[in-house]
Amino acid sequence: MPIPATTAQDVTCTGARRRADDSLVGRLNAEWARLRADPRTESAVAHWAGRHPELAGCLALEDVELAVAAADAEQADRILLALLRLARAGDSLAGRTVLQLMLGKAVRIAMTRAGRDTKPALEHTAVAALWTIVATYPIERRPAKVAANIAMETLRAVTGELTHQLSETPTPPDILAADLVPPAASGRTTADHELLNLLTWAVDEGTITAADATLVLDIYSPAPGSEGGAAAAERHGLSWPAARQRASRAIRKVARQVRADVPAAA
Repeated sequence: MPIPATTAQDVTCTGARRRADDSLVGRLNAEWARLRADPRTESAVAHWAGRHPELAGCLALEDVELAVAAADAEQADRILLALLRLARAGDSLAGRTVLQLMLGKAVRIAMTRAGRDTKPALEHTAVAALWTIVATYPIERRPAKVAANIAMETLRAVTGELTHQLSETPTPPDILAADLVPPAASGRTTADHELLNLLTWAVDEGTITAADATLVLDIYSPAPGSEGGAAAAERHGLSWPAARQRASRAIRKVARQVRADVPAAA
């Protein structure tokens, strides 16, 4: 599951690399090409540039794409935030622009779920999740790391949709653990395999140790016939508070790595 780190240049994908097939992504790209060629969008972009310094100098949608691609991560986030504010004020083109800028991430997120459903179905799920997150992004509460936050929430929503464990609360370690792993009493489900794959990848990446991964598995997803929680902590020679703290720290590391490593490539 190794995937390259996200950069500002990963936020968008322009030119010949864009897909132009009959898939949902291909149709969105075709629609975007028509929007870029429509002279009426130029006046909208000029209006954006007049209201938001982050978009100064942009005269067309292509300029917005190029500005994001040339920006560092912080500047790219400021551009996305400006577009999200415009979208919240009712500018549908601004929201559509954010969707296009992040579309490559949705495609890669769908790719990480390969085997769970057909490629068209996975991409449809990822694009639908992305659009919902763009439309509901909490601008005031999360004004930093906008691209990473959108990508992470899209990944979580897609995973949750596929495992029927959708959750909208992203950060506290205990809640994150509940999102990433199934209840111990639920038995071995698809979510167990999701957790195993995620932890294996994290160990391979050097994010956490194999011992920490084993502890998280034993606590939250014990083998059949074994108890999780405090019983698992005892098997590892740890007190329950110490085990919870260690597992929570490992989960936070994995979550940060996932946020950093969801890239874009449409």
